[in-house]
Amino acid sequence: MRLYRYMKYQYYKMIRLKDTPAKVAQGGGLGFAMDFAVPIPMVSIFIAFIVARILKVNSLAAVISATSLKPFFPAIVALNIYVQSMLVSTFPVLGELVLPRMADTTHLDKAINKVLSGGVPYLMAGAINGLLIFIISYFIIYQILSLRIDRIKNRKKKKNKKRRL
Repeated sequence: MRLYRYMKYQYYKMIRLKDTPAKVAQGGGLGFAMDFAVPIPMVSIFIAFIVARILKVNSLAAVISATSLKPFFPAIVALNIYVQSMLVSTFPVLGELVLPRMADTTHLDKAINKVLSGGVPYLMAGAINGLLIFIISYFIIYQILSLRIDRIKNRKKKKNKKRRL
């Protein structure tokens, strides 16, 4: 039940943002995509914020959506690993590509090395999943916000009609 309340809270924060539906949906999609493309806990939130500011989309929506998927982090990593295995089985050459790693000195270095240990296929899987999640979430968020705006306009029209009578 707590997860349901958490997701409902995130939903209400998202739909109450003051911006055009397109910019909020782009920011939300970007935040969701960053969780898949940059699978390092807490780092994806900052990257989503910075990229949203650079692209001039709603950065608050990007941060909200990036934080809302944190309870699902193990599932995101599992999905990326599954897509990685599909990529390697389809293109065996990708499994041979390795990325250079840095010395394990801090926790951030260890987290980055863990991601890099998957190599190019893991990063490609994250990018593919991120792109798909961006497209899907953009359209869903855009439709939800557009419906909400229409509902509010209709409510105001009904109120004005009642006042005239």
